[in-house]
Amino acid sequence: MAEFTFQPTNKSFLSNNKYEFVVKRLPNLTFFIQSINLPGITLLNTAINNPFVATPIPGNQLVFGQLSANFIVDENLESWSEIYDWITQLGNPQGFDKIGNLTKTPGRTNSITSDATLFIKTNANNPNKLVKFYDLFPVELGEINFTSTDIGQEFITSQITFGYTYYTMESHS
Repeated sequence: MAEFTFQPTNKSFLSNNKYEFVVKRLPNLTFFIQSINLPGITLLNTAINNPFVATPIPGNQLVFGQLSANFIVDENLESWSEIYDWITQLGNPQGFDKIGNLTKTPGRTNSITSDATLFIKTNANNPNKLVKFYDLFPVELGEINFTSTDIGQEFITSQITFGYTYYTMESHS
């Protein structure tokens, strides 16, 4: 029987609260992010049929899951409003001009899309991995729920879902 001798070089576990998410176009959002997911990725496959079984073979198209985050809404609603402004400019509910004053030039504060980075940190809170999202844009902004029935004060949160072209992961150097 073969003996398993491999030992990982880093035996520390990944913490669920050691991260930072930065969207270039949404400066107020970064501070208020409470949770975020690292989306899954799917490689589409195809099947080759033979008389006995359909044999799957790897395809060549990737499908990236949606990026979702929860955030606290600040008192001036700036974190929520900057997303609201972006998503309504993309959808323009008041006319046929779906771009308006948005530009296709990347990296500008009025771009149609924006790049974003999820910094995954070590347990010592140092950047470890960078997940870069390309051509990110909002597809859903959650509601804000007000209630007067809570006994204690709870801070209001909302959700944001983004679409994007793809993401890459690299080590922080």
